[in-house]
Amino acid sequence: MMLFLFDGLPDEIAQHLRSFSMQRPEWTQERIMRSALALFLLQNGVNNREVTQVYLEAMFPGYQNEGGVK
Repeated sequence: MMLFLFDGLPDEIAQHLRSFSMQRPEWTQERIMRSALALFLLQNGVNNREVTQVYLEAMFPGYQNEGGVK
């Protein structure tokens, strides 16, 4: 199922995100949004292991925290 998460974004951003995801099919819209939102939260003071885990898993598929946080 294809989600259109890029709809409603400014045209320039949506265009670059579509281009990026077409060139890198492993980067789904969901993965892009998960990593972007998690990074936004982390950069803005959220200090939460689960959010960090979401970010790391989005950026590095297959990443497993040794502590097993899910």
